[in-house]
Formats: sequence, structure tokens, C-alpha cells
Amino acid sequence: MRVAAILSCLVAAALATPASAQWGSFLDKAQQKAKEAADAANKAPPPPPAPKAAPAESSEPAPKAKASPSKGADSDTGAAASDAPPPGEVYGNEYDFIAGERLIFFDDFSTTDAGDFPMKWTTKDGGGAPTEVVEQSGKHWLKLRAEKSSAQGSKQFIRLDVKDDLPPKFTVEFDCYTTGEYLLLMGKRGSHGSRIYIGPEKIELPHTTIKRDPPPNRVQHVAISLSGSYAKVYVDGRRLGQDPEAFQRPITYVGFEFHNYFLYTKPRPFDMMTNFRVAEGGKDYGTELTTAGRIVTHGITFDVSSDVMRPESGPTLRKILKVLQEDDALKFEIQGHTDSQGGDKVNIPLSERRAQAVKTWLVGQGIEAGRLTTKGFGATKPLKQNDTPEGRAENRRVEFVKTSK
Repeated sequence: MRVAAILSCLVAAALATPASAQWGSFLDKAQQKAKEAADAANKAPPPPPAPKAAPAESSEPAPKAKASPSKGADSDTGAAASDAPPPGEVYGNEYDFIAGERLIFFDDFSTTDAGDFPMKWTTKDGGGAPTEVVEQSGKHWLKLRAEKSSAQGSKQFIRLDVKDDLPPKFTVEFDCYTTGEYLLLMGKRGSHGSRIYIGPEKIELPHTTIKRDPPPNRVQHVAISLSGSYAKVYVDGRRLGQDPEAFQRPITYVGFEFHNYFLYTKPRPFDMMTNFRVAEGGKDYGTELTTAGRIVTHGITFDVSSDVMRPESGPTLRKILKVLQEDDALKFEIQGHTDSQGGDKVNIPLSERRAQAVKTWLVGQGIEAGRLTTKGFGATKPLKQNDTPEGRAENRRVEFVKTSK
């Protein structure tokens, strides 16, 4: 009984004693370490999104998931580079790529079920390792299914009905998520054609090789401009290569290849591509303004469901700026247009904010605010039907309408 009473007293005394007295500096150090860890976690940048791996090959068909419509307003997509300008700013003068305006081909794979191969593409004269559409972070991607037992890449070509030649000036753009290597393929049916190789250490055009830094583990925006046989290659706001004799004309096919860099020894968890766009370029804004009284642009783009301009909008904005600088009497109504996803209650105010963002940029470059008015039309004035990815891409635009007000 005496032992039990003594133990009871000791326990009661411990409970009544402050924690610091019971455990000394040990508790203080533990609390300090926990605080430091929490502070470090709050300061650390968020990790890049981890793409879901494609399901392994099996005798059973891959499960299908219906393409889900965008939860936001329109389906503009893409990720900004880690070294890109702050949100709302654009790439500087060294980035001179201007996207083609007349759409020839577009695929964001939104109409293809996960697990299927996209119908707008073909593996005829290509093939290799299997590719399929996967869904990641609400977007659809064409993904290479790399296997340890195979070092193959894959080739696929867009379905184009081109008999003679693509336009003299056109552009190709896509978003790619890989630390490996891939190629853009162009040429004439029945011939070997030419390629642009983009790898982790270099970019190769038919007559030029340029070293590059290893790509980061994130989505990159790739753009290629063609003028006759002259090609320029841009990645995330930098012109990384050019070749005046890159491609022989005519060009009747365009393809994309996931290459086989270390696929056998170092299989990568992701090799994905989306937003593949081919468009005719070379529009003269001055002529368009004189003949039509308006300039229609597709090169000013925004983050999804946002009025934050994407960095690659810079060249188109600077062309509009030059038009305004060359005629002090010129006034514009800046009109924002979206696709139909999201509804008028979302799209009309969104398109107005986007038009206002463009005005803010131009005023920041020295244009008088009184020369510019803004209006958002949402999806009420489509150029094409909104029931296809091509139509929606064509309808997302900014117009500059000449006005006397």
C-alpha cells in the first residue's frame, strides 16, 4: 500500500508540473524543429503535377473514360515556364514567333476517349510503340506507352487533305510534357521528308545543331514557324534554332514522333503531347485593317478561364502596338471572344476582362487610354461551330475594330 501511495503522489506531481519542467529542453527542441519544418513547407514551391501513368499492356481492352467538358469557360491550355515573365506579362523582343491565323488543323484530344488512339491521326507509314489518349489534370494528352522490353518510339501523322503543298507560311505549335526527345516530321508523301529533332541536350534541324539545357520536369510550349523552306524553332519563349533550308517543298504531311531516348535502359513515366495546332501565317495587319476595318488575332492567348495573358502573346501584341504607333488618329474597340464552354454568364464578363487586359498592356506601352475601348462578346459571335475542337479554337480570339469614337 505504501508503494502504491508513493507512485500515486509522483504521478500527480508530474501532471501538475509544467511540460518544460517534466521534459526539460527536449520538448523545446522538438517544438522548434516542428516550427522550422512548417515554415520550410510554407516557403517551398509546389511540386510539378505528376502525370498518371498509362495502364499496363494486357489482353483486356483499356478502360474507357468519356471526355469530360471543361469546368471553366474555354479550353485554352498550357503551363507557363518557371522562368517565364510574371502573370500577365509577355515574352520580350527576342521572342518573335507569331502564330498563324487561319486554322488548318487542331487537336486537344478532348473528343477522344481515354485509352483510344485519336481518329484525327494515323500511324500509316509510321507506327512503333503504342500510343493512346490519357486524361491528366482535366486535360487529354496523347501519351507514349513505353515498355522495358522495347526501345521503340512511335510515329503518327495528322490526317490532312493536302494535294499540292501547305501554304508558303505556316506555323506548328504544341504542348509537350517529357524530359526525353521528340521530333516534328514534314515532307511529301512517298518521300523520306525532313525532321526537327528536340532532345534533352540539343536541337537538330536538317543543317543545324544547337546545344540546349536539359528540359525541366514540366509542360513546355513548342512553336515552329515555316516560311518556304526556312524554319525557326521556339521553346518557352526562346528561339533555340533556325535553318534556312530545313524543308524541301512541297509539304503534304505533318507528323509527331516520340523518340526512343533511353526508353530501354531508363523508361520514363511520361511522354505526352497535346494542343497540336497547324495554321497558315503571314497575315498583313495593315492590309486587313484597310480592307476589313478590323484585325482578328488568335495569337493573344490567356490562361484557362482567366484574363491573365500567356507569355507567348507578346509578338501579336507588339504588332498591334506598332499599328497604333504609326497612326496617332487610329482608335480601336478591343473585342474579346471565347468559345461556348461555360455559358454566357461566365464567358461574357470573362471576355470583357480579357479585352481590358489587352487595353491595359497597350496603355502601359504608351498608347493613350482614350484611343481604346473594350467590349466582351463571350461566345455570341462565333466564327465557326463550337461542336469541334477546331471550331472552339477558331472562336477564341481578340479583335481590334476600327472606330471613330
